[in-house]
Amino acid sequence: MEKVHFTEEKATMLATLYGRALDSRETNPVLGDRAADEAVRQIDYDFTRLGMTRDAAVSVVLRAKPIDAWAAEYLAAHPDAIVLHLGCGMDTGSTGCPRTARR
Repeated sequence: MEKVHFTEEKATMLATLYGRALDSRETNPVLGDRAADEAVRQIDYDFTRLGMTRDAAVSVVLRAKPIDAWAAEYLAAHPDAIVLHLGCGMDTGSTGCPRTARR
């Protein structure tokens, strides 16, 4: 499979995705977002340039976990709702929200 390339300006979108990917590689992950890890492995970028440490990755997923839970709870109660996730960079959080259909 061909790798995806990013310019430096676009690479800033990768921090959240990479944090989620690092968490998924842990023995006991907080989110276990395997989609994030799969995406990161397909991107041609030196992720060390982001400065994302293990501690920073923990802060990313600890912030994301309740947001993901709130979104899933809301969508369960309002199945026709549309969620617009702004300012999230490249985030796979929507892949973890149970939905009967995605738009």
